[in-house]
Amino acid sequence: MPAAGELPGRIVIRGLRCRGRQGTTPIEQQQAHDYLADAVARDNLAAALDISEVAACVREEVARRPRVLVERITADVARALLARFERVSEVTLRVEKPEPAGLDAAAEAVELTLARSLRSSRAASPRSRQ
Repeated sequence: MPAAGELPGRIVIRGLRCRGRQGTTPIEQQQAHDYLADAVARDNLAAALDISEVAACVREEVARRPRVLVERITADVARALLARFERVSEVTLRVEKPEPAGLDAAAEAVELTLARSLRSSRAASPRSRQ
């Protein structure tokens, strides 16, 4: 049951292509990479949460600054969505980095999925997959 002021329902974005900078070395962090983001925000579709605003928030946060870890990008985007959309109470986010350096495979990716909510400071355990 939603808390007072929260609306039931979900907004889903799948495969949103974003450009950002992430890597473990300064040279890697200077180069922009593609990231694919899936975002699910609990809200009421009838309340007309603008999906283009959700997508813009995700893109802006991915591009905002370089990070060392995909985990940091994921956590930052989840935080930004919760901060920007007051009526959104929970975010589940998956960020995938296609063809990361070091895997030597054209079709491989590294991804991280996590969940964040306003009611709980405890997040779901991140899962990394190669």
